Amino acid sequence: MKILMLTWEYPPRIVGGIARVVHDLSKRLIKDGHEVYVITYKEGNVPYYENDKGVNVYRVDNYMINPNNFIDWIMQLNFNMIAKANELIASGIKFDVVHAHDWLVAYSAKTLKNSYNLPLVSTIHATESGRNSGIHDEVQRYINDTEWMLTYESSEVIVNSKYMKNELQRLFGLPYEKINVVANGINSTTYSGIEKDYDFRRQYASDNEKIILFMGRLVYEKGVQHLISAMPKILSNYHDAKLVIAGQGGMIDELKAQVNSMGLSQKVYFTGYLNAKQVAKMYKCADISVFPSTYEPFGIVALEAMLARSTNSSFRCRRIKRNCRTWSRWNEIICW
Repeated sequence: MKILMLTWEYPPRIVGGIARVVHDLSKRLIKDGHEVYVITYKEGNVPYYENDKGVNVYRVDNYMINPNNFIDWIMQLNFNMIAKANELIASGIKFDVVHAHDWLVAYSAKTLKNSYNLPLVSTIHATESGRNSGIHDEVQRYINDTEWMLTYESSEVIVNSKYMKNELQRLFGLPYEKINVVANGINSTTYSGIEKDYDFRRQYASDNEKIILFMGRLVYEKGVQHLISAMPKILSNYHDAKLVIAGQGGMIDELKAQVNSMGLSQKVYFTGYLNAKQVAKMYKCADISVFPSTYEPFGIVALEAMLARSTNSSFRCRRIKRNCRTWSRWNEIICW
């Protein structure tokens, strides 16, 4: 099959988990004998076209005019994605299916489906309602309605967990048999041959300090604020603990202000963006990884941490988390 993937992020542009899912899925589809064409957003000094080990990656700019808001920016991006898809089809490529990833590409996916009579498959990685614990304003309602439209237009809908399957059925009233669960996965050899780098570790913590690692986007639903709030209680039992927060996101200034107001500047370290090699080293250096998400359809970072064996002992996360409790042994932190 010739598969057209639509996504607003693809490596090296990584905003969240979609980029890695699309990247790994595309590579797997190629191994299974399919041809994959990805249309995505061009950010930074990357080529407009790249053959990424078999994946045909086409990147498009957005308009030079400034949009009024993020919704307008997304709409403009979709127009350019449609233009690129039209160009590829005009060149003689006959796609068998369009695969859209989240609401961000819903408009281009729907247009291409109807214009060329192509079947549409969509993957819903998360929902606006889930991220915000409900719909609270008109922007959120617009995104929620766009998600519904994408699932309605799709012949098949893919989610990454049974929890998400139930959520989509509840939110959008989709037929249960239309929703397919395909769990996220990672390459089991990702961390093979990578050992703990003590010089790298010393950039973030002293040798006597135990590293509590958070890896991910700095947004509300990832729950970093709750982990910071738990640090005084953790430090009262383990003075040598050090919280290392790896990632970037819109809450960075708010989280830094929270750390400073709590007097934790010596015990909390913000690394900023880490590349793939640094991420691997960080997992190996951590004593425990904690992911206190308030909403998490399927956290790839939890798989990565377990694969890197930075989760040493008991670690349990329930879907709604409010507090953290330290137990008698260092490596048992339970968030709920």
